[in-house]
Amino acid sequence: MPPHVDLKGVAIKEAVLRDFRPLIALIQSYYSSERIPFNRAAILSGLKLLLNNPTLGQAWLILNRNRSIGYIVATFGFDLEFGGRQATITDFYIKTPHRGNGVGRKVLIRVEDFCRMSGVEAVELQVTRSNARALAFYEGVGFAAHDRIPMSKRIL
Repeated sequence: MPPHVDLKGVAIKEAVLRDFRPLIALIQSYYSSERIPFNRAAILSGLKLLLNNPTLGQAWLILNRNRSIGYIVATFGFDLEFGGRQATITDFYIKTPHRGNGVGRKVLIRVEDFCRMSGVEAVELQVTRSNARALAFYEGVGFAAHDRIPMSKRIL
């Protein structure tokens, strides 16, 4: 059972450039836990670009009593299937001791409100098929799985 977290002490703060260091540390922890290759130069470049250009999306720090416990990133795209602008949650990480007590749900409500105000019609994300806990969480907050396989290709 996760430790009790007073959700009143949890804040979701829009990240700005001065939040760069705590974000990088959280990103590195997330990538390590998910076995995602961490290319520091690419992450630094992309994060600076995102934090300097709100038309690309938004990053947030998740705080519990002013201490960083996680982060989330949503980027904007366009998809005819959804009738226009959509957002993709590219990163969502909460440190293990703070999971399972309502923090993630609170964060997603904040991000969905931001997306609605930004004219977004739908929010997408990816989750590893073997992560039953994350799948159950996302289904519980209204996300639905599709019979599609995400594919990517680096073009650099």
